[in-house]
This record gives sequence, C-alpha cells and structure tokens, in this order.
Amino acid sequence: MDHLYERIRDARERAGLSVNEAADKLGVSRVQVWRMENKAETISAERLFVIAAIYQVDPYQLFHGTKATACSQTGIYRRIGEVVSMVEGEAQKLDVKPPPHLVGEAVIEVLRQENGTSTTPNNEPLDATKYRGFVALLFKQATNS
Repeated sequence: MDHLYERIRDARERAGLSVNEAADKLGVSRVQVWRMENKAETISAERLFVIAAIYQVDPYQLFHGTKATACSQTGIYRRIGEVVSMVEGEAQKLDVKPPPHLVGEAVIEVLRQENGTSTTPNNEPLDATKYRGFVALLFKQATNS
C-alpha cells in the first residue's frame, strides 16, 4: 500500500469498523470518511492521530507506509503489564522470591506462548490459568537448584 488513504482504509477494515461506525467514532460524516479513504480529502496530522487511536494502530505506521496491522504500542505495553502482574502474583502464591532474571524469563516465555511469533498482542483477556503450571514449575526448579 503506497498511499496514506489506502492504509487508512486498511486500518479501518482491520479494526472491524464499517464506514458508518468509523464516522460515528471520528465525529464526521460517512462521506468524509469515504473522502479520506479515497484521496479526496487532505488529512491533518491531528486527524491522523485521532484515526490511529480509534483504529488502534500506530500513527507512524499509517504515515510512513508500514502496513497498519499492529496494535498501538500501548496495547503491547498493556499486555506486558498483565503478564508481569500474573507472574508476580504466582510467585506470591508460591511464597517464592525468584531472581529478576527468572521473572523476566517467565514473562518472555508467557508472551511467546500467548502471541506465537507475532509481535502484536491479541485483544483477548490474558488467561492466566494456562500459564500457572509453567510459572510454578519454573520457580520451583529455581528454588530447588
């Protein structure tokens, strides 16, 4: 996708929004959304940031031509925070104090399992029950070593 208007349309579609839904969220008419997606309207930087936030994509990706498939960095950081909280909670339940590098290993492995090879977090809530056994085993092995 070589043009901004194509990337904006792609981002809207990937966000699962119709033209009408996008117009409602952006506070504009559906004709104006159509115009933004069909190179019939100039888009300000401010509008681009609003579009990126609503479509949950990185504005840099929209502007610079990277395919707008990833969630914003906020989504990635939020997921990392959820995983860190889950791992630390498991350590507290087990009454262990793993070294920081071990907590880091657990977080990284859970994120790998959660997202496969993707760098984009999925939008589903974190299912901590899937990883409790792994985290417990990792921490117990470390305390027995």
